[in-house]
Amino acid sequence: MPTVLAGIQLLPNQKEDYTDGIIKNSLEVIEESGLRYVVGPLETVVEGDFDSVMNLLNDIQKKAVKSGAKELVTNVKIHYRSQGVTFEDKK
Repeated sequence: MPTVLAGIQLLPNQKEDYTDGIIKNSLEVIEESGLRYVVGPLETVVEGDFDSVMNLLNDIQKKAVKSGAKELVTNVKIHYRSQGVTFEDKK
């Protein structure tokens, strides 16, 4: 399966500015996944095969709920090419 890039933006509890560590916990899940990633000012971009990225999204959602999130909006952009796409392709 080709490698994809996925831009992930997690917005916990849209009613308050305080996130109760949910973003930090989500970054820990990403780091533990073993997938390559880059944290940007508006989103974190992850590189991996499609199934691994989808599993990661599921794990992030579960961890956020366990961390106390009662409401989440997760924005995801996926860049797919039939031959795969990597961070190096974007430079």
